[in-house]
Amino acid sequence: METINRILITGGGAPGAPGIIKAIKSAHPDVIIYACDAQPHTAGKLLAHRYFTVPLGADPTFADRLLAQCKKEQIQAILPITTRELEPLSRSKDTFAKAGIRVIVSDLHDLTIANDKGKLYQHLSDNGIAVPQFGVATNYDEFLAIQKRLKTTESKYIVKPCRANGSRGFRIVDSSISKHDLLFNHKPNSTYITENELSEILQESFPPLLVSEYLPGQEYTVDCLVNKGTPLLIIPRSRDKMNAGISVAGRIENHPEIIAYCTQILATLNLHGPIGIQVKMSTKGQPLLVEINPRIQGTTVALQGAGVNIPSLCLSPDFNVAKLNDYPIKWGTQFVRHYEELYF
Repeated sequence: METINRILITGGGAPGAPGIIKAIKSAHPDVIIYACDAQPHTAGKLLAHRYFTVPLGADPTFADRLLAQCKKEQIQAILPITTRELEPLSRSKDTFAKAGIRVIVSDLHDLTIANDKGKLYQHLSDNGIAVPQFGVATNYDEFLAIQKRLKTTESKYIVKPCRANGSRGFRIVDSSISKHDLLFNHKPNSTYITENELSEILQESFPPLLVSEYLPGQEYTVDCLVNKGTPLLIIPRSRDKMNAGISVAGRIENHPEIIAYCTQILATLNLHGPIGIQVKMSTKGQPLLVEINPRIQGTTVALQGAGVNIPSLCLSPDFNVAKLNDYPIKWGTQFVRHYEELYF
């Protein structure tokens, strides 16, 4: 495949877009970077070399209009960073390929499993891979049955929509939490909710909801690079501090148990490209799945401090890694992230 000279980063307004664009610029100063978004003014617009607007990923014209723009601009590769664009791009991947455009996205069958937390947990469970205790509720009675089962061993549990990105819909259900404490000692974006509050909300219709065991231990984001089902990089980093669900401090850790667990997970799914896996330690100190983000994650750029530039590696069709973690990774590197202003 020819050298990539023009690449498109979708989701120019996403929190991770600036870091991804800068990571490619730092390694490939001659590559022309395009960004796009549904919004006309984003950080991606100011950092990329060129920019255009597109419909939202849910718009039925999204893929066709994006393809037309890519042909016009002679774009050779697309690195999507917005979850809702993944499936439309996967459906049209062959059409883009015929136009000479490589879309770095997984095939649709396994992508739809990874994107749906309920399907994913059931898929892994069916393949003998440990996951938190869970159930999927589509109505209030189903929710009550799962809640009753989980509460036999746990005082609190987790709810989140099966299909959602970021922290949308995620809550820790804990009736022992003090509303006084929440009001005066937590920011308004606290993820805690009481059972009574949740029950009131679920009286109305709701999307399929994953109800699962609460994992109390350290949380990790695992940055993976996968070539057509074969994992090349599996790099855990601790989530030591978070802001609105986004990791802003942590450490790159050579954690054999997490690496082995993620290797097992990836062996059951034919994914492709940069993939994020979030795990958390159970009460027994065992890493268990929180979710998979089958795309590049914004905080992946933190790995640059450890010598790994995943956005840059994506420009090569084989990702330039011979076998699992066969790369000069500076394990133990710590990072903090901060805001940066742009002006126009």
